Amino acid sequence: MTCARLVQHYQGLTWTDVRGMALRDFNTLVEQMTEDLDEQARAEGRSRRGPGGERRTPVMT
Repeated sequence: MTCARLVQHYQGLTWTDVRGMALRDFNTLVEQMTEDLDEQARAEGRSRRGPGGERRTPVMT
């Protein structure tokens, strides 16, 4: 599953590229992808906040 996520995350990376990587290089790419996804989640969380940093939560009606 991690291989598929790498190929999806990095444009131009192919399944053959991933299979031919050294383990050290593979682990480095996985760490970078994880950092990218974490940063994206943090940015998404910040964009959901209203003025003054307050959280905007949906209200059930």
